[in-house]
Amino acid sequence: MTAVHQQWEVAPKRGVAGSALLVLLLLVAANAVYGGVALVTNGMGMPADWLERLHVDSWTWPGLALLVTVALPQLGAAWLVWRADPRAGAVGIVVGAALVLWIGVQVLLLQRYFFLQPIIVGAGILEMALAGWWIHRGRGRAD
Repeated sequence: MTAVHQQWEVAPKRGVAGSALLVLLLLVAANAVYGGVALVTNGMGMPADWLERLHVDSWTWPGLALLVTVALPQLGAAWLVWRADPRAGAVGIVVGAALVLWIGVQVLLLQRYFFLQPIIVGAGILEMALAGWWIHRGRGRAD
């Protein structure tokens, strides 16, 4: 393995950082699954006029987008963290950044504020921080 790859590897045991990251990834994924299924099923009570900026006529596509772009990556990252895969930290940083980006795009497209948006941004930032902490712990190990 090259030095660049080793630089991004996590510590072999999850410890506090990896365990907290796992819990957070699963919580975000569960919320994304709930929200995505609810949007597809009944629009989750969201106003239909919010769809005008998205150029769709139902909440089905936004619900599917939530499932594919948030729930699946979060679950994939959680699987890597569970296995303590050496790539788990790098993937944790990427999915955390993607979560922040998801909310940014949501705000730009919908031009609406929802109280969960800053909470989700905070979760993404926390995912990146926990993944970074786990990677940092991995750098201190003896090879």
